[in-house]
Amino acid sequence: MKKSWNETLHTYSSHQRSSILNASSRIALATCAALWSAGATAQELSVPCDETEAEALATAKKDEVKRITAFTPAVAIDRVNPRYPKMAARRGREGWVRVSYVIDEQGKVKDPVIDDYFGSSSFKRSALSAVEKWQFEPAMKDGKPTQQCHQLVQMDFKMGGQTGARRKFIIAYKEADNIFRSGDIDAADKAVEALHAWDSLNRYENTWLLSLDAQVANALQDEKREAKSLRRVLSSNGSKKDNDMVFSEDYIANVYQRMIVLDAQRGQYADALASFESLKSMEEQQARVDEIMPVISQIEEHIASDQHLQLTAELNQRGAWFHTLVRNKFAFNNIQGDLDTVEVRCETHREKFTVAEDHIWSIPESWGQCRVLVKGNDTATFDLIEVAES
Repeated sequence: MKKSWNETLHTYSSHQRSSILNASSRIALATCAALWSAGATAQELSVPCDETEAEALATAKKDEVKRITAFTPAVAIDRVNPRYPKMAARRGREGWVRVSYVIDEQGKVKDPVIDDYFGSSSFKRSALSAVEKWQFEPAMKDGKPTQQCHQLVQMDFKMGGQTGARRKFIIAYKEADNIFRSGDIDAADKAVEALHAWDSLNRYENTWLLSLDAQVANALQDEKREAKSLRRVLSSNGSKKDNDMVFSEDYIANVYQRMIVLDAQRGQYADALASFESLKSMEEQQARVDEIMPVISQIEEHIASDQHLQLTAELNQRGAWFHTLVRNKFAFNNIQGDLDTVEVRCETHREKFTVAEDHIWSIPESWGQCRVLVKGNDTATFDLIEVAES
């Protein structure tokens, strides 16, 4: 008999607790070599932006849906890498920063904002300073230059010669790990929090700490924290291409498996499918691909069904919320608080509207996959409904 959606997720989640989240957390005693060099590099992920909102919001009637803009994305001309902060370099501190920013009508960067980071807070200042110097061919609207914002870039801060964890970290990590394994989750959480406060962690140590953080979050049944920590593991881990991976591909495959389950449970189907594609692209992971297929099949059946897909959301402290769509029609319901605008960012188009509760947005398939950015008051909550074709 075919398993239900909840049964499938429960079965796989139980298996995950005996795989990734309870995987061996033993670090080999590896000491860091001399610090030969320090560098920071940028990996850009391009997503489109807002035009000025004030005019549209001022003229929009209550619950009116209003098209605001469409544009052609900007193209990078010159991008400099950030400087490595001296104090962080002396301490051997490593990490990364993801920055969202605006490109103005002259192709210059303005209003850069930190999307997420891990490592020294000084990395944020350095990343922002570098991004502000970047130059682009501006985005175009109706044949004229226009703004483009919420570009996204990850800047990696790495020290040459960092080859492993220091003995001091290994001792502290093992102590936290042993507390966790003893079943005292609250004490383990405090030990992990203490490790987060260290100002000299290298990338290798960051990645192990984030993995343990995810395990503690799982034990606390905090899915949002667990998913965030696992994504940070992927950002910190390095790549096979650069031959600088902290965890093996086998472990990273387990991370993708767990993220698929977490995103499926929270209705983030596009993210789950993206993780599945990453898992499929890895070598010698067919067994895990086969293992997670029941969850993927259930996701695909839900997407193709005649049932609406409903996701309850809340805006973050910056008054924003992102969601990647799996259908080309969506609507809002049960809005509590003030929502100002909804921006649809697609592969080939970008549109922006004022928000209305009794309206269905239809997106042409030719636009490709789209993300929705909702802005408003940081206390606002709402349901986003991906509408079934029928």
